[in-house]
Amino acid sequence: MNEILDPPMERDLPPMAARKMRAHLLQAAGRRPARTLRLRAAVVGAVLLVVTSGVASVWDGPDGQTVQVLAMGSGELSPTLRDAAEQCLRWWNVRKEKTGLPGGVRGVSLSLADLSVATERGGHALVLFMNDVGYSTCDLQSAGSNQVPYIGGTTDPWPHGEWLPGPVQRLLLTSTEHHGGDVSVSGRVSGRVDRLVLDHGDGRTTVARLSGGAFGLMTTGARLKADDDPQLVSYDGQGVEIDRRPLFQAEDQLDRCYTTPSGRLIYGKPATNCLPAEAWKR
Repeated sequence: MNEILDPPMERDLPPMAARKMRAHLLQAAGRRPARTLRLRAAVVGAVLLVVTSGVASVWDGPDGQTVQVLAMGSGELSPTLRDAAEQCLRWWNVRKEKTGLPGGVRGVSLSLADLSVATERGGHALVLFMNDVGYSTCDLQSAGSNQVPYIGGTTDPWPHGEWLPGPVQRLLLTSTEHHGGDVSVSGRVSGRVDRLVLDHGDGRTTVARLSGGAFGLMTTGARLKADDDPQLVSYDGQGVEIDRRPLFQAEDQLDRCYTTPSGRLIYGKPATNCLPAEAWKR
């Protein structure tokens, strides 16, 4: 039973009425209402949202409207990311039916089950689909204040089947500034990769999430700079570094080549010191 000066049960009261009643009762009892109540509630709410469902989320807008999400697989999609993924699939299907694929590119049949990585920053969504045949990327901007809605992307069969250029293959990279700011990165990894980290080049790092042969990462407030030479760094199960490559340098610009166990060159220019290509499995 409540003491006479304790606030009454508020479960069925509207939040605003509950706060006013609590403040009035506490003031009448000689206690000043906490002036930091709203701030504390906001902080607690943010902490809970960050860890919900294993999805990395950060609210940096005053009304929680600017949300950042990194989802690995279709089972982690937020409602807005699920809508974005479904829009991308519809867009690909319509594009194939009406215009066909450019340049004689073979079609890659995709479904929501093929979704590997999805990221969302405000009203901007990036989606990566992968299956045994190939992959598709989709870039979607929803309508909003000072935003023009658009959708675009690319699809390709795997150029060399299950082989990767080493432990990591970056497939999708966006940044908030030219070669800098915050980034969203996704792609695929070989089974040898136990941990993948973005080294910002200034002493800070961002750890990527790995799931089903895919990886994804999203930075927040990173202020990356190309001059700092940020790099993707891979580690095996023993914590040994096995690969390091510049983030903002395309794979066809790397000074490396990769060959299959049979010696067939699949990435890079012919050389005598090629590195081994690595197998990819979902």
